[in-house]
Amino acid sequence: MENNFYEQVVLLLPTLSEEEVKDAINKISSLINENGGEVLKVDNWGKCKLAYKLKKQTMGYYLFFIFKAPSSLIKKIEDFYKIYDPVFKFMFIKLTKKQISALPPEIKGVPVEPSELTAQE
Repeated sequence: MENNFYEQVVLLLPTLSEEEVKDAINKISSLINENGGEVLKVDNWGKCKLAYKLKKQTMGYYLFFIFKAPSSLIKKIEDFYKIYDPVFKFMFIKLTKKQISALPPEIKGVPVEPSELTAQE
């Protein structure tokens, strides 16, 4: 089965410490990697004001992931987010062939280890 490329934005609670944010990044990355996916890029965009109030929150930590995974993994990640308290909003985008071809070559071919992810912040 061929893996699809996805972009994912995750909003974490603004009350988390930096350590809890790093822990969340590692948990999400591990979930993807341990279930047949491959994390290609992670960006921690930091704590930002939301455009509008969402689940009683006006701020949130924005995390951005690019990863390859079988489509069945998306449901598993969604189920995890529903019970994982730090996440209060998330969105997946399946990339088209044109979007995939626009990705930098280092993202398309080189897997990223979870221990390297926190160094990219």
